[in-house]
Amino acid sequence: MKNFILIGCLIGGIVAYSGNLAPIASSYKQALVTNAVEAPPSSVQSVHEIEIASMPPATVANTTYSVETTKVKEAVKPSFKLQSVNGITLFDDPSAVIKKLGEPVQIVEDPYLKELYTYQYPNMAIVFNDGILYSLEIPENAQTIIIDGIQLAATVKALEEALGQPDYETEDGIVFESGDALLKLFIDVDSNKLTSIHYFHRASM
Repeated sequence: MKNFILIGCLIGGIVAYSGNLAPIASSYKQALVTNAVEAPPSSVQSVHEIEIASMPPATVANTTYSVETTKVKEAVKPSFKLQSVNGITLFDDPSAVIKKLGEPVQIVEDPYLKELYTYQYPNMAIVFNDGILYSLEIPENAQTIIIDGIQLAATVKALEEALGQPDYETEDGIVFESGDALLKLFIDVDSNKLTSIHYFHRASM
């Protein structure tokens, strides 16, 4: 009998407990329904096509990749006037030569023409005729020659490249001239080798 009473109490408690939860659950559900906010329909935002400014390919290439260019002039070769050779002009007298080069190694008098005498220097010989410069002679073993202040190799090829085509040819060499000044390259006919270089005035011919 006691067992039936206990079971009855338990069932009553469960029913009472269940009855209390129903209103709470119902109220919670109602609150959810009442407080729920309906989401507004999603609006479709119109997208405007953006036009990207562009340049024609040629313009882009010219603007972006163009490199400023400067016309490079070809190197101008010096114009030789034959105003001096090894620092000596055709108008220098013996005192002017000594002032420029110092005392010569020796002075040699011509055995046949007493008015001619030669000032010997290590790299050249200067011949005077009655005190006037007759010619300046550079031997074949010279490595360089200075013409109008510019040093050049003392070879036929180097001098032709610097001075251009010779003004005329002779049996024993070639001649470059500028005004009354002449520069003659003596060349051996058989070996085509440069033997000496002479610088002189037209009046000395």
